[in-house]
Amino acid sequence: MKNNSTLILLFGGLLVFLGLVSCGHAASEQKASYGTRVKYRAGQKIEFPDFTVEYVGERRESVPVYPRGFLYYDFKVNKGKAEKVVSWTTGTGVIDSTDFEIEGKHYQLELRHSDKLGKLKENELVIWQRNPRS
Repeated sequence: MKNNSTLILLFGGLLVFLGLVSCGHAASEQKASYGTRVKYRAGQKIEFPDFTVEYVGERRESVPVYPRGFLYYDFKVNKGKAEKVVSWTTGTGVIDSTDFEIEGKHYQLELRHSDKLGKLKENELVIWQRNPRS
């Protein structure tokens, strides 16, 4: 009976280990829909219907009129061979979306606050499709 208990314990441990490994692999890329809260972290690719976005980090830039500088959050957006970096900042405190275009389509990236969904957590973003401004 002791041999069966050991075998069950080993098999159970193997299943837990494989579950953890597969969860870690699945977390490196996720699928998302427009207009929904999505958690992001550095090095993680998020697949939207028209492109992939990846958080690459933050940086601070100073200008002579505002030496304290601005904190920018940078995201790499890829669609096929097209690639660009989209940067979001609160600037001097106004929390607003950042507009961007890729392959002729227009989008908005929101951090910290969404006009439609309210306050966002620090590691959440929302991307909306939008019509180009006339």
